[in-house]
Amino acid sequence: MRVAWGEPNVKWCEATVCAWVNEPANAWSNLAYVAVALGCAWQWRRTGSRTMARFAWTTLLVGAFSFVFHATNNFATQLLDFVGMYVLAFLLVALNLHRVGWLPRERVGAVHTGLTVGCTLLVPVLRLAGFPYQLVVLGAVLVIVGTELHLSRRAAPRESYRDFWLAVGLMAAAAACSVADVTRVWCDPDNHWLQGHAAWHGLSALALLFTARHHAGLEEAGA
Repeated sequence: MRVAWGEPNVKWCEATVCAWVNEPANAWSNLAYVAVALGCAWQWRRTGSRTMARFAWTTLLVGAFSFVFHATNNFATQLLDFVGMYVLAFLLVALNLHRVGWLPRERVGAVHTGLTVGCTLLVPVLRLAGFPYQLVVLGAVLVIVGTELHLSRRAAPRESYRDFWLAVGLMAAAAACSVADVTRVWCDPDNHWLQGHAAWHGLSALALLFTARHHAGLEEAGA
């Protein structure tokens, strides 16, 4: 399948095995996203929070698509992996742009869809140009963090940013693990239990949990 569909633009440290799941550690670590999605779904059923409903389905999408990619390792499923990340990241971008006041509420859905579809279609173009399309996700994360910092300066006393800062710290740790993996600073190819990129999955899933809590708190506060 990797020959038919082409190689992804990055090879993580974990050695590819001849099995249905090519990278066991990197694939099965996506269960962390599934666990977070189930936790958000439970909170949604318990409280009726629209925020938790959004995070439940988007986080589940991230975990499912990332699992498929790491189980198969080809460009087609890598593109699917990016779809999952784009759906979640650009939802947060659109919501934050609305919260800042730069986007009317009725345009949030259109902007979310447009960014997700547009950047998905852009991936093959960036691939041909040799551009690391992972930087698109990094750009979205920087917009999310930047708008949150802007919003925190004018936050009302009832709005807590504790969960947001915990999420930022976890994402920074996750990114460090992933960079250590791809640069081979942390690399044992034959370890199919723990890899730097697998640690990225676990830590970033926790970051999403605290991000969901942050947005749910804002929803409760009416922000």
